[in-house]
Amino acid sequence: MFMKVFVLFLTLFSLSCQAALIRADFRTESNLPDYRNGLPLIYQSLDKQIGAGAELDSDDFLQNPDGWSGGRVWMDFDPISSILTLSSRDDWDFQTFDAWMSNIVFAQAGETIANIVLLTNNLTQEGLVPVINMTDNSLHIAYSASPDVFLFSGGSATFKIETKQSQGVTQDIPEPTSAMLVLAGSFLLATRRRKRIILQ
Repeated sequence: MFMKVFVLFLTLFSLSCQAALIRADFRTESNLPDYRNGLPLIYQSLDKQIGAGAELDSDDFLQNPDGWSGGRVWMDFDPISSILTLSSRDDWDFQTFDAWMSNIVFAQAGETIANIVLLTNNLTQEGLVPVINMTDNSLHIAYSASPDVFLFSGGSATFKIETKQSQGVTQDIPEPTSAMLVLAGSFLLATRRRKRIILQ
């Protein structure tokens, strides 16, 4: 009996862990399209495994043909809370800023993005509200003050990513930690019950 319970919870745990984002391409562009040649500062991280720490940071510089100062924004997706954080690293002025997560690979077949919710919005000093677009496996977050400029705040913006299965049931990306706690608790209860039986 004990082994059956243990195997059941182990199976449930493994299934819950599968519903997660595991890899994606990350990209940011900061630009002043009405100045110089109008070419953006780009950071890009392709086929990045999602885990601890930022998925896009200073190591992912790609190009800055117009020599813009500032405009550095890191991207960090937390697989436990399903929250994407955009963190500005300076307070320079720009006209546009774009962030992408694309070619997202899910651990569970048939899983897609269902919704993206803006939680906090302190990326710009002006409090610009971003335009958010998504497909089944990508998202695009765009800030624009063009033809005017905005200032990065040195702060951050956070977004909750919700997913759904192919049958259309919306769900947050589950927390492996919670599933592990349930498994551990069940294991302890089963062990305790077994000890009682032996003592009798």
